[in-house]
Amino acid sequence: MNIRVFSNPRAWLPAVLLPVGFAAHAQAPAPYPRLDPRPIEQAADPSTPVPLAQYSSAFAGLPTGVEAASDDWKKANAAVGQFPRGHADLLKWEQAREARPAAPAAQKP
Repeated sequence: MNIRVFSNPRAWLPAVLLPVGFAAHAQAPAPYPRLDPRPIEQAADPSTPVPLAQYSSAFAGLPTGVEAASDDWKKANAAVGQFPRGHADLLKWEQAREARPAAPAAQKP
């Protein structure tokens, strides 16, 4: 093998750059497709008929009557309001309730 070929850029430069040019040409994108203007014109026409939208409620299949009774919201808010510090007060209330002795059963005469 001749060493002069590798040391001379004029000898190896075209061999390296020539395939790059062919590869770039082979990867050229396809031309942008032409759109048919008829659907666009039809959509822009106010007299074009439009199908009705189908509506179905997201709640249609849910079971009804799950709650046995509904609470009065004012009473529920008052019950929650007796614990102003939230969970910490609730824990203290439960501990105090457990510490109380059980009420003696009413004795029958």
